[in-house]
Amino acid sequence: MSITVSDSIKGIVGIQNMGNTCYCNSTLQLIRACPEWTLLCLTRNFEAEFGETVDPNKKILLAYQDILKSLWSAHRPAYVRPLGFISEVRKAVQNTVYESFGFPVQNDSHEYMVYLLDHFHEALKIERIYNEILILDSDSPIEKMQKMAANGWNKFVSKNNSAVVDLFFGMMRKTIHCTNCQNLTYQWEVFNSIKVPCEGATFQDWIRSEVREASYIEGYSCDKCKEKCIARIYSHIWHLPQCLIITLRRFHPNGNKNMTMCPYKGENISFEEFFADEVPNVNKMRSYDLCSISDHHGTHLGGHYTAQFKHPISLNWWWFDDESTKPMDGPQFSTANYIMLFRLIFK
Repeated sequence: MSITVSDSIKGIVGIQNMGNTCYCNSTLQLIRACPEWTLLCLTRNFEAEFGETVDPNKKILLAYQDILKSLWSAHRPAYVRPLGFISEVRKAVQNTVYESFGFPVQNDSHEYMVYLLDHFHEALKIERIYNEILILDSDSPIEKMQKMAANGWNKFVSKNNSAVVDLFFGMMRKTIHCTNCQNLTYQWEVFNSIKVPCEGATFQDWIRSEVREASYIEGYSCDKCKEKCIARIYSHIWHLPQCLIITLRRFHPNGNKNMTMCPYKGENISFEEFFADEVPNVNKMRSYDLCSISDHHGTHLGGHYTAQFKHPISLNWWWFDDESTKPMDGPQFSTANYIMLFRLIFK
């Protein structure tokens, strides 16, 4: 990264609110806490790579790169005015389902994060050849499952190959269990955020409610027994990314906000128990460190977004409220926590 230990105060820079853009500012601060992503954006010459582009995805990434350079070249009490970036997004979202991002109204930071990651990905995407791994009759059940998973991931990446996928995307295995004939069907689902309900006494309980615990559907048409029956569905993690995003399900379908206190305390976290049994232990037994948080203050009727950020050099925590910044003793956990970014701990 283009900062050194002696420059550890650099990067502590707020972002000006351009009219109800606190959700945008919070999201930008959240994502840049991934040092590998920041390093890529600060060192790649996107302008030369893209040329005279008219691709809105590439224009958004170019504007993001400009913001990132400004954020990492200054320090408090300076702040960045993101007019160029906001303008490119506003032009890109016209006449799309994301059109609300172009107006000075409140929006959801999770939806905005998904939008940005998707467009960063599209700007950098390169297709590659899909080489299917043959599954042999002589393979053990574990070998067959591992090859199925590899094919599922490789098939996705063959059409979605980018640095964004490399850093932020993981994969779940969904198991559909026919309760009539006991047949098991597997599906592979790629994700860039794990959304967990705010239910349970511990943070592990919250994750467990989304991963491992079963749900049921009626009227399932089984491919094997050809009967309509009740199916049991449950998910397991197969692959986690280097930078893992967990979104707390704060907002109910009716719009109400879940104000449950977040039970996480900031310790390094392991997801070993949530992996499928067939995943090699070397991929399960790894821990993650919290890097940043996007917080939503208020209720479903209105609120405000801020961010908590762990500086990658000094490792000190900082609080960002649009243009304002202030030091923190450590991350704060409350009813406001909404999106958390974790980074794989390398040993």
